[in-house]
Amino acid sequence: MDTDRTNGCTQSANSTAIKGYFVECWCNLGSALAALCFILCVLQAATASAQVYGAGQKPYMGWTTWSQQSYNYPTGSPGGDPFQNETNVDANADAMVSSGLAAVGFQYINIDGDWDNGMMCACGPPVTWDTYGRPIGNLTRFPNGMAAVAAHIHSDGLLAGIYWEEGVPPGPYAANTPILGTPYTVQQIVALPLVTEFNGFYVIDFTKPGAQEYEDSIINLFAEWGYDYLKMDGVRTAENRGGTAFIDDRPDVAAFSLAVRHSGRRMYFNLSSKLNHDYVAWWEKYANGRRIDGDIECGGCNGPYQLTDWTNLSARFTDVIPWTTNAGPRLGWNDLDSLEVGNTANTTYPSNTPEIAQPSNPPAAPTSLAGTPALTDGLTNDQRRTMVTLWAINAAPLQLGDDLTLLDSFGMQLLTNTEVIAVDQSGVPGQAVMEGSTPVFAQTLGGDSYYVALFNLNSVSSPVTVNWINLGFTGSATVRDLWAQSNAGSFANGYTVTLNPYASSLLLVRRVK
Repeated sequence: MDTDRTNGCTQSANSTAIKGYFVECWCNLGSALAALCFILCVLQAATASAQVYGAGQKPYMGWTTWSQQSYNYPTGSPGGDPFQNETNVDANADAMVSSGLAAVGFQYINIDGDWDNGMMCACGPPVTWDTYGRPIGNLTRFPNGMAAVAAHIHSDGLLAGIYWEEGVPPGPYAANTPILGTPYTVQQIVALPLVTEFNGFYVIDFTKPGAQEYEDSIINLFAEWGYDYLKMDGVRTAENRGGTAFIDDRPDVAAFSLAVRHSGRRMYFNLSSKLNHDYVAWWEKYANGRRIDGDIECGGCNGPYQLTDWTNLSARFTDVIPWTTNAGPRLGWNDLDSLEVGNTANTTYPSNTPEIAQPSNPPAAPTSLAGTPALTDGLTNDQRRTMVTLWAINAAPLQLGDDLTLLDSFGMQLLTNTEVIAVDQSGVPGQAVMEGSTPVFAQTLGGDSYYVALFNLNSVSSPVTVNWINLGFTGSATVRDLWAQSNAGSFANGYTVTLNPYASSLLLVRRVK
């Protein structure tokens, strides 16, 4: 084990990565600085977790630009991401309020990647960073600047989110920019020759002085602009990099988390994407949430205007199961990715279910605010309801991916059902009590009450049953249908409902003593 004895503390190196240093603080009792070292180590341990900073007490509810911009990413209008601009962000913030979504708890407006001047892609003007190697907003797409965008979001009574990635971008590295508040430069903190697989940024070695300060300077900038949410993308571990680079991003996660604390601003800190469950304790310690799967978007699958499909949605039924015991206010939330349920159900371009034929001459799609073809969910109404049901029973963040200026009535019914939102906001992740093609998930609430979700993943109508013994009791119970917002009655031993293909039911079950 390589060690660096600095100020009486030992730092343990991850053998698979130059930058992968995990602090293993102990103190050399013979050192005059032993007491100070001990205090610093305790402070680091006490402040490492974002969970205790006040954010993430419940799964967040909001909206992201990514689903809309991903359809055209990285092509489309000049500069890429034609949807990603100030007009559309402002309009969706306004629509979150005017639609009534804010009134039922939706509050975050999150700006995803490519908001900057091209540091994250080869699509921006030549000047892409400030004097200290920090990102600046793309003034073509965000002419009033990123602080003004956050201010507009706040003026709607909402919270603003922003996106960033790990590492030092090539531009600041080539310019060898100084690190704000330090005598160091960015070339002094990198672990050459390593670059991240995700974005080609230079890997940071967090054992080097100035490394944490560089991350602090960026997160402080976001805090100064007024952002309340931070998405860290491209998080990888050596095990899921194909065995090529052996780069482990866990130190970056810890550094981002600490930078959020240093900023003095409460931020919900979310990690992306498809994180490795083997390291769940690390994600729990340093972040408020983590994406447990890949992108829900399918890039125009089965039709040129389709956001997602049944294949992408249904994979989450099995993918979420290992994570269900790893969620809560101090553990972080399991992010299943964006909900695509609010823009007109695409019956013309259906999800890839073989029993539904593709049309030979589809009608034109509507036009969105961005002046580009609007995207539709790509799911039937039953599938849209099933998507919300799965997210809610798992207490997953409810992050919308649709254009909020184009919400349809069925989507609004799904998204404003306060009884369903209460399931999600209970903060109790559901457990799979039955698996297979007719799975059942349940939340145990205490007081002999349970939220229960029943699903039919078959292509034909099928009965789905929950037996009370699966919930831990026998006898009778009352059942309330939360989607119908009506009482179904009292039932002995269990409850059975016949569901359409890919449909679901969400219940409140109360034991009768």
